[in-house]
Amino acid sequence: MLVEPRTRLALGALSAACFMSVTSENLPVALLPQLASGLGVGDSAIGLLMTGYALVVAVSVVPLVALTSRWDRRTTALVTLGMIVVSNLVLAAAANYAVAVAARLVAAAGHGVFWSVVASMAGRLLGPGQGGRATAVVFAGNSLAFLFGLSASSWLGATLGWRTAVLAVAGVAALTALVIRLTVAPMPAAPAVQGPVVADRSLLPVHLTTLLVVTGHFAAFTYITAIIARWVHLTGSSTSLLLFAHGAAGLLGLILIGRHIDGHPRATALVTTGGLAVCMAALLVSPGPAVAGVAIVAWAGPAAGIGVVLQAAVLRVAKSQPDLASAVYIVAFQIGIALGAALGGLGMDHGMLPVAVTIAAVGGLASAVVVRRSAAFKSRV
Repeated sequence: MLVEPRTRLALGALSAACFMSVTSENLPVALLPQLASGLGVGDSAIGLLMTGYALVVAVSVVPLVALTSRWDRRTTALVTLGMIVVSNLVLAAAANYAVAVAARLVAAAGHGVFWSVVASMAGRLLGPGQGGRATAVVFAGNSLAFLFGLSASSWLGATLGWRTAVLAVAGVAALTALVIRLTVAPMPAAPAVQGPVVADRSLLPVHLTTLLVVTGHFAAFTYITAIIARWVHLTGSSTSLLLFAHGAAGLLGLILIGRHIDGHPRATALVTTGGLAVCMAALLVSPGPAVAGVAIVAWAGPAAGIGVVLQAAVLRVAKSQPDLASAVYIVAFQIGIALGAALGGLGMDHGMLPVAVTIAAVGGLASAVVVRRSAAFKSRV
């Protein structure tokens, strides 16, 4: 399928917005030791910046999506990116942990709204029957965030300080908003279609899969810098090198998943969920740093597909109200992030980091079982 140059630019701009959203959301992961030291708190408290962020998104996304349902979609994206800019400017100036928490909540309030519309915006750009492909294209920004955003943030935090890293994120987010304004045409909201989307039973397997696999993934991923230090024995700026390799593997995984997701949704979902379980099991039994490093890099492949596989399933099942259906899915996703970060933090507090990795393995396996038995991941529902 040929894509017009204007559409390519628009998709690229949306992908850049995804890049900034993910980079900003995961700053506590990339800057965990620097933030803990600078704010005078423990690692698990920085992990709670992820948990609190996720909880705010989970609580606010459905009412905020309903409130903004008549907004032009481009306007929605620009407003939420503006909230990322403000959030990180406040975080960069934070004198204590309480201000850091407040700063994170600003971006969290707009996060769910952004993710509820970005995939459907991409789908409208490419046209019917291309929902999975469109999602994969814009979600490439996610993988690039792990490839460049997190590794660059980690490097900046280790070399120039965490405040510089946060300011850099704010600046690039502002530039991204300008690019969207110039390249994405106005996109009026689709007419509302009445229906019980929140209670749609056909979406329940997707939400359950989301909760299981995301809880597992973030139980470990929130503390990936600690995992790297323990199993691979890398710390400081050296950590950014492995995060870069992790991001590269994620980008490759996303490309492969994007090629097959519309034609083989169940197979790609099984690769994503089962792949997480396999990588975590390999990490737990690894005999040394080399094998552990390979497992951490390989982990990015299935992880990159989580959002694409699940979002594409939502768009496939709930065709009439994709934005609101996506908002409900985001609730499950954010509860998974919050629960995973909290459970992993409990393991960290008690010196049992392998517990977090075990939770990730179990979450991946359990979600694969749901995918295998659910009709929601078939080509047609």
